Amino acid sequence: MRRLLAVSALSLLAMGLTSPLAAQRRDRGLVELAPSAVRGGFYLAGGIGAGRESYKFSDENAYSDALTKPTLLLRLGGTPDPYVRVGGEVFAWRAKGSDGDETFTTLMGTVQFYPLRDGGLFIKAGGGWAESAIDFFNGARTSETGFGWSVGAGYEIQLSGNLAIGPSVELYQGSFSRRDEATLNERVLNIGGQITFQTGGRRR
Repeated sequence: MRRLLAVSALSLLAMGLTSPLAAQRRDRGLVELAPSAVRGGFYLAGGIGAGRESYKFSDENAYSDALTKPTLLLRLGGTPDPYVRVGGEVFAWRAKGSDGDETFTTLMGTVQFYPLRDGGLFIKAGGGWAESAIDFFNGARTSETGFGWSVGAGYEIQLSGNLAIGPSVELYQGSFSRRDEATLNERVLNIGGQITFQTGGRRR
């Protein structure tokens, strides 16, 4: 009986010590997770990547061999809802050829959807203007303009309430038509990273 009473007393004492210790750990921030960031306000994003460009004409069955070159991206807009960002972007791919610089450029309106309010994963789609051009070394220039679109996904890792970095993968495509000629379809599969700044970011 004495042994049972002793065990019970030790158990109660241990429980009494554990509760203050747990409370102390919570006060020091050792138990609770850091609050997550919430999207808001205006945003500005810039990125670099590697773009695999290929093309084909509408009367051809297969795309050309891919050519991988650097890309640049600039995106800005607003955040009407923590799940949605709406804005515009400029995307550019460039390659130096034997006769001049080849470029593929788009100017689009974009929408980014975040399935989770506090998560960094996003899905993106856009549409607008596209240009395929060659700037020859002798000063001449040839270009075609048409409709462009893009789809992609990425992930934002919050460094603070206003700053995030992360990877993304996106497909850009443009269609360029001329009268009595086959339509040129050019595409770039871009894999890169970006940094995003937002004015209304806060911690929950």
